[in-house]
Amino acid sequence: MKIGVNSRIYENKNTGVPYYIECLYNKLLEIDQANGYVFFQTQRNKTIDKTKTINLSKNYFSAFLFDNFLINILISKEKIDIFHGPAHIIPFFKKKNVKYVLTIHDLSFLIFRKNESTLFNMYYKYALPRSLKNADVIIADSQNTKKDIKRFYHVADSKIKVIYLGVNDIYFSPKKTKRIIKDQYFFSLTTHPKRKNIYRVLEVFADNKNLSDYKYVIAGLIDDKQLLLLENKIKELKLDNRVIIFSYATEEQLKNLYQYAKFFIYPSLYEGFGLPVLEAMACKCSVISSNNSSLIEINPSKQWLVNPYSNQDISDKINKMLSLPEKEREKLLSNNYNCAKKFTWEKTARSYLKIFNNL
Repeated sequence: MKIGVNSRIYENKNTGVPYYIECLYNKLLEIDQANGYVFFQTQRNKTIDKTKTINLSKNYFSAFLFDNFLINILISKEKIDIFHGPAHIIPFFKKKNVKYVLTIHDLSFLIFRKNESTLFNMYYKYALPRSLKNADVIIADSQNTKKDIKRFYHVADSKIKVIYLGVNDIYFSPKKTKRIIKDQYFFSLTTHPKRKNIYRVLEVFADNKNLSDYKYVIAGLIDDKQLLLLENKIKELKLDNRVIIFSYATEEQLKNLYQYAKFFIYPSLYEGFGLPVLEAMACKCSVISSNNSSLIEINPSKQWLVNPYSNQDISDKINKMLSLPEKEREKLLSNNYNCAKKFTWEKTARSYLKIFNNL
């Protein structure tokens, strides 16, 4: 059987969906010797395995053209049996004798429309319902995403399968490297400061005297426009010397940031999965996360879930974390670590493989 994958988005830096594509398919290529995989892209700056391209310039129109229409040329040429759209979109026209698998990570663009551009919202308003209709199987990253798909698009329950993501082995290794941040600090990871609720954490940080000896480290690939807004907020709160914007971090750097942080805080307003929460747990870093969306599914420590809209609740949970007795902290870290161990990329890959083989 020949499986084709739209890996165009993998050409981007390894965060979010590109990271998911890499982890999933590296593991599938390792465990699946029976099927062949072909990856379809517009450029060859990053490839996973056998990759076919239609060379296009890097812009929104080229991406739209490739994902919806041009990719069918490659599907036909490579005689694909199963096609996987790993990022919300499958081609506009279905090919005969090809089965289509569609992965939906979240529906944040519907829940927080103002966070995206008008063009982005218009595109997904029309493209996503058609992709959902054309898919033979829809994969959701969490029960919450499945619930959202059913709520907004009235898709049959039987058509949607939930497959959780995995945590890379690197985060489970207890080996520590020399600490990157020498100060005491707590930590957040974000690509979208507004949706990840970083502004509210900054407000809490400015007011909470128990954090006066700590730095706040914010890592993640943040675009220039949002970075400027974030920096302005930091200046407004007079936190210039207390916040460290780390920017993009490699997995080795992320592991280091998790391991030495006093705690990891992730009070996101909405998540399709929430992989950083599990990564922090794997690194035996205490975690505070939101009491909403998929985060309820992956954080076993319900007492450390916060109302992301309440500065008071966030501040109270931080104070409680700072004063946690060592014995209780060790118990928390152990429970969280055991939870994270249940989420592996091999388990994710085998679940995908089962769907491919069933089709």
